[in-house]
Amino acid sequence: MFIHIKVFLLVSSRDLAKIWVLMLLVAWTAIPVWADERRPSFHSLRYKENYRFLHDPSQRTDFFDPIKYIPLNKSASLYLTLGGETRQHFEFIDNNNWGKGVQDSNGYYLQRYLGHADLHVGKSTRLFFQLMTGIESGRNGGPRGVDRDSLAVNQGFIDFEFWNKSDQSLTLRTGRQEIALGSRRFLNYRERPNMRLSHDAVTGIFRANKWDVRAFGARPVVLSPNIFDNESETAQTFWGLYGVRQKLPANFSLNTDLYYLGLHNQSATYDQGPAEEDRHTLGTRIWGKEGNLDYNFEFLYQFGSFGQGDIHAYALASDTGYTFSFNGESKLRFSLRADLYSGDDDSTDTDLNSFNPFFPKGKHISQLAASGLINQRDLHPRMTLTLGRHWSITTSTLFIWRDSLDDGVYSIGNGLLRSGQSSRSRYVGTQPELEVKYIFNRHLDLKGTFVYFNAGKFIEQTDPGFDITYLGSMLTFRF
Repeated sequence: MFIHIKVFLLVSSRDLAKIWVLMLLVAWTAIPVWADERRPSFHSLRYKENYRFLHDPSQRTDFFDPIKYIPLNKSASLYLTLGGETRQHFEFIDNNNWGKGVQDSNGYYLQRYLGHADLHVGKSTRLFFQLMTGIESGRNGGPRGVDRDSLAVNQGFIDFEFWNKSDQSLTLRTGRQEIALGSRRFLNYRERPNMRLSHDAVTGIFRANKWDVRAFGARPVVLSPNIFDNESETAQTFWGLYGVRQKLPANFSLNTDLYYLGLHNQSATYDQGPAEEDRHTLGTRIWGKEGNLDYNFEFLYQFGSFGQGDIHAYALASDTGYTFSFNGESKLRFSLRADLYSGDDDSTDTDLNSFNPFFPKGKHISQLAASGLINQRDLHPRMTLTLGRHWSITTSTLFIWRDSLDDGVYSIGNGLLRSGQSSRSRYVGTQPELEVKYIFNRHLDLKGTFVYFNAGKFIEQTDPGFDITYLGSMLTFRF
Protein backbone atom coordinates (compact mmCIF):
# COMPACT_ATOMS: atom_id res chain seq x y z
CA MET A 1 0.00 0.00 0.00
CA PHE A 2 2.76 2.48 0.93
CA ILE A 3 4.59 1.67 -2.30
CA HIS A 4 1.51 2.66 -4.24
CA ILE A 5 1.19 5.94 -2.32
CA LYS A 6 4.79 6.73 -3.16
CA VAL A 7 4.18 6.01 -6.83
CA PHE A 8 1.21 8.38 -6.75
CA LEU A 9 3.28 11.18 -5.26
CA LEU A 10 5.95 10.74 -7.90
CA VAL A 11 3.85 10.56 -11.03
CA SER A 12 0.92 12.89 -10.28
CA SER A 13 0.93 16.65 -10.06
CA ARG A 14 2.31 18.27 -6.91
CA ASP A 15 -0.93 20.02 -6.06
CA LEU A 16 -2.98 16.83 -6.20
CA ALA A 17 -0.40 15.01 -4.11
CA LYS A 18 -0.46 17.73 -1.46
CA ILE A 19 -4.26 17.68 -1.32
CA TRP A 20 -4.39 13.92 -0.92
CA VAL A 21 -1.67 13.76 1.74
CA LEU A 22 -3.36 16.59 3.65
CA MET A 23 -6.70 14.76 3.55
CA LEU A 24 -5.05 11.59 4.81
CA LEU A 25 -3.28 13.34 7.69
CA VAL A 26 -6.41 15.19 8.79
CA ALA A 27 -8.50 12.04 8.59
CA TRP A 28 -5.94 9.95 10.48
CA THR A 29 -5.76 12.36 13.40
CA ALA A 30 -9.30 13.76 13.59
CA ILE A 31 -11.79 11.11 12.57
CA PRO A 32 -11.17 8.55 15.35
CA VAL A 33 -12.36 11.21 17.80
CA TRP A 34 -15.88 11.39 16.38
CA ALA A 35 -16.41 8.08 14.61
CA ASP A 36 -18.68 5.58 16.36
CA GLU A 37 -17.04 2.18 15.85
CA ARG A 38 -20.07 0.31 17.26
CA ARG A 39 -22.12 1.03 14.14
CA PRO A 40 -22.10 -1.37 11.19
CA SER A 41 -20.36 -0.40 7.97
CA PHE A 42 -22.15 1.81 5.46
CA HIS A 43 -24.09 -0.09 2.83
CA SER A 44 -22.80 0.08 -0.74
CA LEU A 45 -26.40 0.84 -1.76
CA ARG A 46 -26.98 3.85 0.44
CA TYR A 47 -30.75 3.74 0.15
CA LYS A 48 -30.72 0.50 2.17
CA GLU A 49 -29.56 2.32 5.31
CA ASN A 50 -32.18 3.04 7.98
CA TYR A 51 -31.55 5.58 10.75
CA ARG A 52 -34.98 5.53 12.38
CA PHE A 53 -33.34 4.12 15.54
CA LEU A 54 -31.84 7.60 16.13
CA HIS A 55 -35.28 8.72 17.29
CA ASP A 56 -33.91 7.57 20.66
CA PRO A 57 -31.46 10.34 21.72
CA SER A 58 -29.32 7.86 23.65
CA GLN A 59 -28.39 6.18 20.35
CA ARG A 60 -26.91 9.36 18.88
CA THR A 61 -23.22 8.71 19.44
CA ASP A 62 -21.67 9.40 16.04
CA PHE A 63 -20.43 12.83 14.94
CA PHE A 64 -22.77 12.81 11.90
CA ASP A 65 -25.91 11.69 13.75
CA PRO A 66 -27.46 15.20 13.70
CA ILE A 67 -27.82 14.94 9.90
CA LYS A 68 -28.64 11.22 9.78
CA TYR A 69 -31.97 11.75 11.50
CA ILE A 70 -33.68 15.15 11.13
CA PRO A 71 -37.32 15.14 12.36
CA LEU A 72 -39.46 17.59 10.37
CA ASN A 73 -42.64 17.45 12.50
CA LYS A 74 -43.55 16.86 16.13
CA SER A 75 -44.51 13.22 15.69
CA ALA A 76 -41.31 12.51 13.70
CA SER A 77 -43.39 10.74 11.06
CA LEU A 78 -41.63 13.03 8.59
CA TYR A 79 -37.84 12.87 8.80
CA LEU A 80 -34.81 13.42 6.58
CA THR A 81 -31.46 11.66 6.31
CA LEU A 82 -28.44 13.24 4.61
CA GLY A 83 -25.26 11.43 3.57
CA GLY A 84 -22.45 11.28 1.08
CA GLU A 85 -19.18 9.84 -0.10
CA THR A 86 -15.95 10.94 -1.70
CA ARG A 87 -13.48 8.61 -3.39
CA GLN A 88 -9.97 9.76 -4.35
CA HIS A 89 -8.45 7.27 -6.75
CA PHE A 90 -5.05 7.14 -8.44
CA GLU A 91 -4.38 4.63 -11.24
CA PHE A 92 -1.33 3.74 -13.27
CA ILE A 93 -1.71 1.15 -16.05
CA ASP A 94 1.33 0.16 -18.11
CA ASN A 95 0.24 -1.36 -21.45
CA ASN A 96 -3.47 -0.90 -20.99
CA ASN A 97 -5.42 -3.30 -23.25
CA TRP A 98 -2.10 -5.18 -23.65
CA GLY A 99 -0.56 -2.18 -25.44
CA LYS A 100 -3.34 -1.43 -27.94
CA GLY A 101 -4.63 2.13 -28.30
CA VAL A 102 -3.61 5.33 -26.51
CA GLN A 103 -1.28 4.68 -23.58
CA ASP A 104 -0.64 6.64 -20.39
CA SER A 105 2.89 6.60 -18.97
CA ASN A 106 2.36 8.75 -15.85
CA GLY A 107 -0.91 7.61 -14.30
CA TYR A 108 -3.97 9.71 -13.65
CA TYR A 109 -6.18 10.89 -10.80
CA LEU A 110 -9.92 10.21 -10.45
CA GLN A 111 -12.32 11.85 -8.01
CA ARG A 112 -15.90 10.87 -7.29
CA TYR A 113 -18.40 12.70 -5.09
CA LEU A 114 -21.83 11.41 -4.08
CA GLY A 115 -24.40 13.17 -1.91
CA HIS A 116 -27.89 11.96 -1.05
CA ALA A 117 -31.06 12.97 0.76
CA ASP A 118 -33.55 10.37 2.02
CA LEU A 119 -36.99 11.74 2.98
CA HIS A 120 -39.46 9.50 4.82
CA VAL A 121 -43.10 10.60 4.76
CA GLY A 122 -45.04 8.51 7.25
CA LYS A 123 -44.76 4.75 6.98
CA SER A 124 -45.74 4.36 3.35
CA THR A 125 -43.86 6.96 1.28
CA ARG A 126 -40.16 7.57 0.81
CA LEU A 127 -38.18 9.80 -1.59
CA PHE A 128 -34.49 9.13 -2.27
CA PHE A 129 -32.31 11.57 -4.22
CA GLN A 130 -28.57 11.26 -4.99
CA LEU A 131 -26.25 13.56 -6.94
CA MET A 132 -22.94 12.43 -8.46
CA THR A 133 -19.86 14.26 -9.75
CA GLY A 134 -16.78 12.71 -11.34
CA ILE A 135 -13.45 14.40 -12.14
CA GLU A 136 -10.50 13.06 -14.15
CA SER A 137 -7.04 14.65 -14.13
CA GLY A 138 -3.89 13.84 -16.06
CA ARG A 139 -4.95 10.91 -18.24
CA ASN A 140 -3.24 10.80 -21.61
CA GLY A 141 -5.98 10.66 -24.23
CA GLY A 142 -8.51 12.33 -21.92
CA PRO A 143 -11.28 10.81 -19.81
CA ARG A 144 -13.00 7.58 -20.74
CA GLY A 145 -16.78 7.45 -20.86
CA VAL A 146 -17.02 6.34 -17.21
CA ASP A 147 -14.44 8.79 -15.81
CA ARG A 148 -16.13 12.20 -15.80
CA ASP A 149 -19.48 13.90 -15.29
CA SER A 150 -19.86 17.53 -14.19
CA LEU A 151 -23.02 16.94 -12.17
CA ALA A 152 -25.67 14.26 -12.56
CA VAL A 153 -28.71 12.79 -10.87
CA ASN A 154 -27.45 9.30 -10.10
CA GLN A 155 -30.65 8.31 -8.28
CA GLY A 156 -34.03 9.90 -7.80
CA PHE A 157 -36.91 7.58 -6.97
CA ILE A 158 -40.10 7.35 -4.94
CA ASP A 159 -41.21 4.34 -2.89
CA PHE A 160 -44.91 3.75 -2.25
CA GLU A 161 -45.70 0.98 0.22
CA PHE A 162 -49.20 -0.32 -0.51
CA TRP A 163 -49.41 -2.57 2.52
CA ASN A 164 -47.25 -3.88 5.33
CA LYS A 165 -48.89 -6.41 7.65
CA SER A 166 -48.50 -10.00 8.82
CA ASP A 167 -44.85 -10.13 7.71
CA GLN A 168 -45.84 -9.13 4.18
CA SER A 169 -45.25 -5.91 2.26
CA LEU A 170 -45.69 -4.63 -1.27
CA THR A 171 -43.73 -1.60 -2.52
CA LEU A 172 -43.63 0.21 -5.86
CA ARG A 173 -40.37 2.00 -6.66
CA THR A 174 -40.30 4.34 -9.65
CA GLY A 175 -37.58 6.64 -10.95
CA ARG A 176 -33.81 6.56 -11.42
CA GLN A 177 -32.27 3.86 -9.24
CA GLU A 178 -29.28 1.56 -8.81
CA ILE A 179 -30.12 -2.11 -9.41
CA ALA A 180 -28.06 -4.80 -7.70
CA LEU A 181 -29.44 -8.31 -7.32
CA GLY A 182 -28.14 -11.66 -6.10
CA SER A 183 -24.38 -12.05 -5.94
CA ARG A 184 -24.10 -8.97 -8.20
CA ARG A 185 -22.03 -10.88 -10.74
CA PHE A 186 -24.39 -9.81 -13.53
CA LEU A 187 -26.54 -7.06 -12.02
CA ASN A 188 -24.49 -4.36 -10.36
CA TYR A 189 -24.01 -0.59 -10.11
CA ARG A 190 -20.51 -0.45 -11.72
CA GLU A 191 -18.51 0.35 -8.59
CA ARG A 192 -14.97 -0.21 -9.96
CA PRO A 193 -14.96 2.66 -12.51
CA ASN A 194 -15.17 6.28 -11.40
CA MET A 195 -18.86 6.77 -12.27
CA ARG A 196 -21.59 4.43 -11.05
CA LEU A 197 -24.37 2.94 -13.17
CA SER A 198 -28.06 3.59 -12.59
CA HIS A 199 -31.27 2.76 -14.45
CA ASP A 200 -34.49 4.59 -15.15
CA ALA A 201 -36.83 1.90 -13.90
CA VAL A 202 -40.08 0.80 -12.33
CA THR A 203 -39.67 -1.91 -9.68
CA GLY A 204 -42.24 -3.85 -7.68
CA ILE A 205 -40.96 -5.35 -4.41
CA PHE A 206 -42.90 -8.07 -2.56
CA ARG A 207 -41.64 -9.43 0.76
CA ALA A 208 -43.25 -12.28 2.68
CA ASN A 209 -41.54 -14.19 5.49
CA LYS A 210 -38.37 -15.56 3.87
CA TRP A 211 -39.22 -14.48 0.30
CA ASP A 212 -38.09 -11.35 -1.54
CA VAL A 213 -39.53 -11.07 -5.07
CA ARG A 214 -38.86 -8.17 -7.46
CA ALA A 215 -40.27 -7.41 -10.90
CA PHE A 216 -38.78 -4.55 -12.90
CA GLY A 217 -38.49 -2.86 -16.26
CA ALA A 218 -35.48 -0.60 -16.85
CA ARG A 219 -33.25 1.30 -19.23
CA PRO A 220 -29.57 1.96 -18.37
CA VAL A 221 -28.56 5.60 -17.90
CA VAL A 222 -25.92 6.86 -20.34
CA LEU A 223 -23.32 9.28 -18.96
CA SER A 224 -22.82 12.70 -20.55
CA PRO A 225 -20.13 15.16 -19.39
CA ASN A 226 -22.26 18.26 -18.81
CA ILE A 227 -24.61 19.26 -15.98
CA PHE A 228 -27.85 17.25 -15.63
CA ASP A 229 -27.75 15.88 -19.20
CA ASN A 230 -27.76 12.12 -18.55
CA GLU A 231 -30.60 10.21 -20.18
CA SER A 232 -31.61 6.58 -20.30
CA GLU A 233 -30.64 4.60 -23.38
CA THR A 234 -33.66 4.16 -25.66
CA ALA A 235 -31.87 1.52 -27.75
CA GLN A 236 -31.56 -0.87 -24.80
CA THR A 237 -34.35 -2.18 -22.57
CA PHE A 238 -33.93 -4.52 -19.62
CA TRP A 239 -36.59 -6.32 -17.57
CA GLY A 240 -36.89 -9.23 -15.18
CA LEU A 241 -38.44 -11.16 -12.31
CA TYR A 242 -36.07 -12.00 -9.44
CA GLY A 243 -36.96 -14.10 -6.38
CA VAL A 244 -34.85 -14.90 -3.31
CA ARG A 245 -35.82 -17.62 -0.82
CA GLN A 246 -33.70 -17.72 2.33
CA LYS A 247 -33.34 -20.60 4.79
CA LEU A 248 -34.80 -23.44 2.80
CA PRO A 249 -35.72 -26.51 4.88
CA ALA A 250 -32.58 -28.62 4.77
CA ASN A 251 -30.00 -30.20 7.05
CA PHE A 252 -27.53 -27.44 6.18
CA SER A 253 -27.53 -23.73 5.35
CA LEU A 254 -29.32 -23.38 2.00
CA ASN A 255 -30.69 -20.33 0.20
CA THR A 256 -31.72 -19.95 -3.42
CA ASP A 257 -32.36 -17.33 -6.08
CA LEU A 258 -34.66 -18.02 -9.04
CA TYR A 259 -34.94 -15.48 -11.82
CA TYR A 260 -35.83 -14.55 -15.38
CA LEU A 261 -34.09 -11.64 -17.15
CA GLY A 262 -34.86 -10.14 -20.55
CA LEU A 263 -32.82 -7.78 -22.71
CA HIS A 264 -33.51 -5.99 -25.99
CA ASN A 265 -30.61 -4.20 -27.70
CA GLN A 266 -31.18 -2.56 -31.07
CA SER A 267 -27.48 -2.78 -31.97
CA ALA A 268 -25.38 -5.35 -30.12
CA THR A 269 -21.86 -6.21 -31.31
CA TYR A 270 -20.01 -9.50 -30.92
CA ASP A 271 -17.05 -11.02 -32.76
CA GLN A 272 -19.29 -12.17 -35.60
CA GLY A 273 -20.60 -8.61 -36.07
CA PRO A 274 -23.48 -6.29 -35.08
CA ALA A 275 -27.19 -7.12 -35.08
CA GLU A 276 -30.39 -6.57 -33.11
CA GLU A 277 -30.49 -8.72 -29.97
CA ASP A 278 -33.44 -10.14 -28.03
CA ARG A 279 -32.18 -12.28 -25.16
CA HIS A 280 -33.96 -14.20 -22.40
CA THR A 281 -32.18 -15.65 -19.36
CA LEU A 282 -33.26 -18.31 -16.88
CA GLY A 283 -31.05 -18.54 -13.82
CA THR A 284 -30.69 -19.97 -10.35
CA ARG A 285 -28.23 -19.45 -7.53
CA ILE A 286 -27.72 -21.59 -4.44
CA TRP A 287 -25.68 -20.17 -1.60
CA GLY A 288 -25.09 -20.41 2.11
CA LYS A 289 -22.65 -20.67 4.98
CA GLU A 290 -22.25 -23.78 7.11
CA GLY A 291 -19.79 -23.31 9.94
CA ASN A 292 -16.53 -22.09 8.43
CA LEU A 293 -17.53 -23.14 4.91
CA ASP A 294 -19.31 -20.79 2.50
CA TYR A 295 -20.47 -21.46 -1.03
CA ASN A 296 -22.10 -19.62 -3.94
CA PHE A 297 -23.03 -21.40 -7.20
CA GLU A 298 -24.90 -19.83 -10.10
CA PHE A 299 -26.25 -21.39 -13.31
CA LEU A 300 -27.72 -19.47 -16.28
CA TYR A 301 -29.15 -20.42 -19.68
CA GLN A 302 -29.85 -17.84 -22.39
CA PHE A 303 -31.97 -18.06 -25.53
CA GLY A 304 -33.47 -15.63 -28.03
CA SER A 305 -32.56 -14.08 -31.38
CA PHE A 306 -29.58 -12.22 -32.81
CA GLY A 307 -30.35 -10.75 -36.20
CA GLN A 308 -31.54 -13.69 -38.32
CA GLY A 309 -30.00 -16.28 -36.00
CA ASP A 310 -30.83 -17.89 -32.67
CA ILE A 311 -29.14 -17.39 -29.29
CA HIS A 312 -28.09 -20.38 -27.19
CA ALA A 313 -25.63 -19.50 -24.40
CA TYR A 314 -24.91 -20.40 -20.80
CA ALA A 315 -22.79 -19.63 -17.74
CA LEU A 316 -21.64 -21.55 -14.66
CA ALA A 317 -20.13 -19.50 -11.83
CA SER A 318 -18.91 -20.55 -8.41
CA ASP A 319 -17.18 -19.23 -5.31
CA THR A 320 -16.32 -21.62 -2.47
CA GLY A 321 -14.41 -20.59 0.65
CA TYR A 322 -13.27 -21.72 4.07
CA THR A 323 -12.49 -19.32 6.93
CA PHE A 324 -10.18 -19.88 9.90
CA SER A 325 -10.66 -17.60 12.91
CA PHE A 326 -7.91 -16.84 15.40
CA ASN A 327 -6.83 -14.20 17.93
CA GLY A 328 -10.30 -12.82 18.45
CA GLU A 329 -11.11 -10.57 15.49
CA SER A 330 -8.52 -11.95 13.03
CA LYS A 331 -9.38 -14.49 10.34
CA LEU A 332 -8.00 -16.13 7.22
CA ARG A 333 -10.22 -17.12 4.27
CA PHE A 334 -9.14 -19.44 1.44
CA SER A 335 -11.43 -19.52 -1.58
CA LEU A 336 -11.65 -20.71 -5.16
CA ARG A 337 -13.71 -19.16 -7.91
CA ALA A 338 -14.30 -21.29 -11.00
CA ASP A 339 -16.37 -19.87 -13.86
CA LEU A 340 -17.41 -20.71 -17.40
CA TYR A 341 -19.04 -18.16 -19.73
CA SER A 342 -19.86 -19.54 -23.16
CA GLY A 343 -18.49 -18.15 -26.43
CA ASP A 344 -19.72 -18.35 -30.00
CA ASP A 345 -18.79 -21.71 -31.55
CA ASP A 346 -19.03 -20.65 -35.21
CA SER A 347 -18.45 -17.07 -36.32
CA THR A 348 -19.54 -17.83 -39.90
CA ASP A 349 -23.16 -18.78 -39.13
CA THR A 350 -25.97 -16.51 -37.98
CA ASP A 351 -26.51 -18.18 -34.59
CA LEU A 352 -24.86 -16.76 -31.46
CA ASN A 353 -23.50 -18.70 -28.47
CA SER A 354 -21.77 -15.81 -26.69
CA PHE A 355 -23.01 -15.32 -23.14
CA ASN A 356 -24.24 -11.81 -22.25
CA PRO A 357 -23.37 -10.86 -18.62
CA PHE A 358 -25.67 -7.78 -18.69
CA PHE A 359 -24.17 -5.27 -16.21
CA PRO A 360 -21.37 -7.22 -14.50
CA LYS A 361 -19.49 -6.55 -11.31
CA GLY A 362 -15.97 -5.68 -12.46
CA LYS A 363 -14.41 -6.03 -9.02
CA HIS A 364 -15.69 -9.63 -8.97
CA ILE A 365 -12.75 -10.29 -11.31
CA SER A 366 -10.13 -7.82 -10.08
CA GLN A 367 -9.45 -4.13 -9.71
CA LEU A 368 -7.89 -4.23 -13.19
CA ALA A 369 -10.57 -6.39 -14.87
CA ALA A 370 -8.55 -6.63 -18.09
CA SER A 371 -11.09 -8.99 -19.67
CA GLY A 372 -14.81 -9.53 -19.17
CA LEU A 373 -17.37 -12.32 -18.78
CA ILE A 374 -17.94 -13.36 -22.39
CA ASN A 375 -16.21 -16.43 -23.87
CA GLN A 376 -14.16 -17.08 -20.77
CA ARG A 377 -13.13 -19.93 -18.51
CA ASP A 378 -11.26 -19.03 -15.36
CA LEU A 379 -9.88 -20.31 -12.09
CA HIS A 380 -9.30 -17.80 -9.32
CA PRO A 381 -7.74 -18.99 -6.02
CA ARG A 382 -7.75 -16.28 -3.34
CA MET A 383 -6.50 -15.77 0.20
CA THR A 384 -7.72 -12.95 2.45
CA LEU A 385 -6.09 -12.24 5.81
CA THR A 386 -8.02 -9.93 8.15
CA LEU A 387 -5.99 -8.64 11.08
CA GLY A 388 -8.26 -7.19 13.72
CA ARG A 389 -10.64 -4.39 12.80
CA HIS A 390 -8.27 -2.38 10.65
CA TRP A 391 -5.97 -4.36 8.34
CA SER A 392 -6.79 -6.80 5.54
CA ILE A 393 -4.55 -8.32 2.87
CA THR A 394 -5.85 -10.18 -0.17
CA THR A 395 -3.71 -12.06 -2.63
CA SER A 396 -4.96 -14.04 -5.62
CA THR A 397 -4.05 -15.39 -9.04
CA LEU A 398 -6.49 -15.46 -11.94
CA PHE A 399 -6.03 -17.98 -14.79
CA ILE A 400 -8.01 -17.17 -17.95
CA TRP A 401 -8.81 -19.24 -21.05
CA ARG A 402 -11.13 -18.66 -23.99
CA ASP A 403 -14.14 -20.96 -23.94
CA SER A 404 -14.46 -21.06 -27.75
CA LEU A 405 -11.58 -20.69 -30.20
CA ASP A 406 -13.98 -19.04 -32.67
CA ASP A 407 -14.84 -16.11 -30.39
CA GLY A 408 -12.76 -13.22 -29.08
CA VAL A 409 -11.93 -11.57 -25.77
CA TYR A 410 -14.27 -8.88 -24.44
CA SER A 411 -14.01 -6.04 -21.94
CA ILE A 412 -15.82 -5.91 -18.60
CA GLY A 413 -18.22 -3.52 -20.36
CA ASN A 414 -18.99 -6.26 -22.95
CA GLY A 415 -17.07 -4.56 -25.79
CA LEU A 416 -14.90 -6.64 -28.13
CA LEU A 417 -11.19 -6.19 -27.29
CA ARG A 418 -9.56 -8.82 -29.53
CA SER A 419 -11.11 -10.85 -32.30
CA GLY A 420 -10.77 -14.62 -32.08
CA GLN A 421 -10.22 -14.92 -35.84
CA SER A 422 -6.46 -14.26 -35.77
CA SER A 423 -5.36 -16.93 -33.27
CA ARG A 424 -6.21 -20.55 -32.44
CA SER A 425 -4.65 -20.36 -28.99
CA ARG A 426 -6.90 -20.76 -25.98
CA TYR A 427 -4.87 -19.34 -23.09
CA VAL A 428 -5.46 -15.62 -22.43
CA GLY A 429 -3.20 -15.02 -19.45
CA THR A 430 -2.26 -15.24 -15.79
CA GLN A 431 -3.03 -12.39 -13.42
CA PRO A 432 -1.64 -12.24 -9.86
CA GLU A 433 -3.00 -9.49 -7.60
CA LEU A 434 -2.19 -8.04 -4.19
CA GLU A 435 -4.52 -5.71 -2.28
CA VAL A 436 -3.82 -4.11 1.10
CA LYS A 437 -6.57 -2.22 2.91
CA TYR A 438 -6.54 -0.19 6.10
CA ILE A 439 -9.84 0.78 7.73
CA PHE A 440 -9.34 3.82 9.98
CA ASN A 441 -12.94 3.65 11.17
CA ARG A 442 -16.40 3.16 9.65
CA HIS A 443 -16.06 6.47 7.77
CA LEU A 444 -12.61 6.21 6.20
CA ASP A 445 -10.51 3.53 4.51
CA LEU A 446 -7.41 3.44 2.32
CA LYS A 447 -6.60 0.72 -0.20
CA GLY A 448 -3.56 -0.05 -2.34
CA THR A 449 -3.59 -2.53 -5.24
CA PHE A 450 -0.96 -4.15 -7.45
CA VAL A 451 -1.92 -6.32 -10.45
CA TYR A 452 0.28 -7.92 -13.07
CA PHE A 453 -1.22 -9.53 -16.18
CA ASN A 454 1.14 -12.00 -17.86
CA ALA A 455 -0.16 -12.25 -21.43
CA GLY A 456 -0.86 -15.76 -22.71
CA LYS A 457 -0.38 -17.07 -26.24
CA PHE A 458 -3.72 -15.75 -27.49
CA ILE A 459 -2.86 -12.18 -26.50
CA GLU A 460 0.70 -12.49 -27.80
CA GLN A 461 -0.60 -13.64 -31.21
CA THR A 462 -3.09 -10.75 -31.53
CA ASP A 463 -0.50 -7.97 -31.76
CA PRO A 464 0.19 -5.96 -29.68
CA GLY A 465 0.35 -8.41 -26.82
CA PHE A 466 2.35 -6.95 -23.94
CA ASP A 467 2.07 -7.72 -20.23
CA ILE A 468 0.04 -5.26 -18.12
CA THR A 469 1.11 -3.67 -14.82
CA TYR A 470 -1.48 -1.95 -12.66
CA LEU A 471 -0.89 0.23 -9.58
CA GLY A 472 -3.75 1.86 -7.72
CA SER A 473 -4.48 3.70 -4.49
CA MET A 474 -7.96 4.57 -3.27
CA LEU A 475 -9.00 6.74 -0.33
CA THR A 476 -12.74 6.59 0.47
CA PHE A 477 -14.66 8.68 2.98
CA ARG A 478 -18.37 8.15 3.78
CA PHE A 479 -20.82 9.80 6.11
